[in-house]
Amino acid sequence: MWIVFSFIYAIANAFYINYNAKRHYNGYVLGMLRGYGVSLSIAPLLVTLPLDIPTNYLVILIIQGILIGIYDSRIFFASAKYGGHIGYGFMATAVLITTFLWWIADFSSLQHLLNTPYRLITIILILSAYSVSYWQMMKVKINKSAEQYLYPAVFALALMSIATRYIALRGGTARAGIIYYLTISCFVSGIYNTIMYYKNLPQQTKTPTIKDSVWLIFFSIILIAAKTEAMRICSNPGYVVAILLTSPLIAAPFSRHRFKIIPSLMLNICFLILLLWFIETKLS
Repeated sequence: MWIVFSFIYAIANAFYINYNAKRHYNGYVLGMLRGYGVSLSIAPLLVTLPLDIPTNYLVILIIQGILIGIYDSRIFFASAKYGGHIGYGFMATAVLITTFLWWIADFSSLQHLLNTPYRLITIILILSAYSVSYWQMMKVKINKSAEQYLYPAVFALALMSIATRYIALRGGTARAGIIYYLTISCFVSGIYNTIMYYKNLPQQTKTPTIKDSVWLIFFSIILIAAKTEAMRICSNPGYVVAILLTSPLIAAPFSRHRFKIIPSLMLNICFLILLLWFIETKLS
């Protein structure tokens, strides 16, 4: 089921990464709208959960909110400036970063692989090949300005994925973890974007329409719920991120960009299938 939830995550994210490509709203305004809008929409469900949240769990929820704020604003700005397709190409390295960070955070999963070195080497080779072919497929051009702007989003995505698995597993129930994430973490992300907006106050800001706002909040709720459940079930958040990277392919028919049948595209799909087969046959 983690594969199913991961693809739902990717489909919702396909809308998300291209959301601001044509609209060109201020990234911080969208971050505020998404954060507060999602939080307030789900807040009534908090009454069904225990509110005596452990301190360490609350700290992770707050940190997650800050990471969401960093990621959201940069992706929204990048979508307007570079296009969702180009901006998201930099996320190829997030697969490896997330995978290795999880092995550090949960050493027992790495230790299991170390008992059979060939399995560890194989999974690293597959993930590396997948990332490289994805980079080539997206035709990412090295731009120093874009690198400096987008790589914080890459690391934010990796850390968010680790934190999401922690939130999902330590929330008491799967439902509770999702609700805590949608309310507390998203509200904190709204606060972060509010601070950044007033810190970098623009001369003029285009206001999102009600229709655009509703769609953003709707897809964000689906995205977060599917992501949290996928991270909870999957053994390593890095594998979920690998499926997440299919978002530009899913979005292509609905955007200006069209993917041609090129070797890097075919290789990328093959490596993803190989990765999923390798995981599901429990070789990893």
